[in-house]
Amino acid sequence: MQTLVDVGRPKTAKEEKTDTAVAHDPLWKVIAHDDPVTTMEFVVRIMVQVFKKPLIFAEAIMWQVHTEGQSVVDVLPRAEAEHRVGKATAAARLEGFPFRFTIEPED
Repeated sequence: MQTLVDVGRPKTAKEEKTDTAVAHDPLWKVIAHDDPVTTMEFVVRIMVQVFKKPLIFAEAIMWQVHTEGQSVVDVLPRAEAEHRVGKATAAARLEGFPFRFTIEPED
């Protein structure tokens, strides 16, 4: 990241490579799937705590999962998507819920 002091300075080869890698990191959709056991409250809590959604969006995602069977929760770089899905799945299993997520490349 350039500071005000660096504004006129050309970037090094390493800085250029890092900027390019971040800009071209493919994104993945995180999809939550409905089940007959997981509570609505738990889904909202996971959306807020793990996926950092504001409460109003967390509730909207929960309702879409409930009524349509699934919902795209977020679009993230693959490593971040896998990390958050892992955290959410672990939390679900700790509470005895079968709540499930998948990830797929963004089109």
